[in-house]
Amino acid sequence: MREMPTAAKLVGAICFAAVGALAAAALAPTLPDQFRAQWFVPVNAAIGALVGWRVMGRSVGDGIRRAMISGLGSATWLLFWALVVFSLREMLIRSLDRRYGNPTDALTNVVVILEEFFRMAMVPEVVIILVVGGLIGGLMCELADRRWP
Repeated sequence: MREMPTAAKLVGAICFAAVGALAAAALAPTLPDQFRAQWFVPVNAAIGALVGWRVMGRSVGDGIRRAMISGLGSATWLLFWALVVFSLREMLIRSLDRRYGNPTDALTNVVVILEEFFRMAMVPEVVIILVVGGLIGGLMCELADRRWP
């Protein structure tokens, strides 16, 4: 079954793309040189747009408080998928450098890399952007759903 676009999904995509881009821009200067990439911010914005459309855009219609809680959940999903994407990328880079003995070692090391990236991402600026952005994004989606059902 194909989903219909709604105003809440569009607003969710826009808001969480902005949250992803802002969080990535805040994190980028603190990353070691080998993790910096010019497409770091756009990829996180794209992940945010997908999360805003697929997760937050569906979680409206139950009131402002519930939407803001869903916004925090969506920000958490944004962080999770960004960590997964960049952990897999790092694992592939390390695999190409022949750092693993077999594919199982590479796949199990993704969890270690993900934990390392999570620790790097837990700087106050990023956490504040995710929390405040999630709350505002949830509110904006609920208001969009009320204005343009």
